[in-house]
Amino acid sequence: MVEKAEIIDVMKQLSQALNQAHTNSLTAQFVNESLVELQNSEGVAFTGAMQYFLNKAPVVKLSDGIKLNETEKKLWHQALSFNKLGNNLWGANI
Repeated sequence: MVEKAEIIDVMKQLSQALNQAHTNSLTAQFVNESLVELQNSEGVAFTGAMQYFLNKAPVVKLSDGIKLNETEKKLWHQALSFNKLGNNLWGANI
């Protein structure tokens, strides 16, 4: 099972990496906002916030047009891999 803390940790790392290289980008801002939302959410609100991130993140990144470095790519794929948990993150231990 995936722990909420694991999801938050990956999102924090991604946020920090994006803020270093792409401070004013829409992608960095969206990840920051999503992280705050996830940190302040529990239960169904958490899974809803994570699902919103998973649905919207690729669109924001594509429209932003930023190029991720290797660290950012790894963290980006790790964050988006939580989509494999299934609808509404049913496998997460939240």
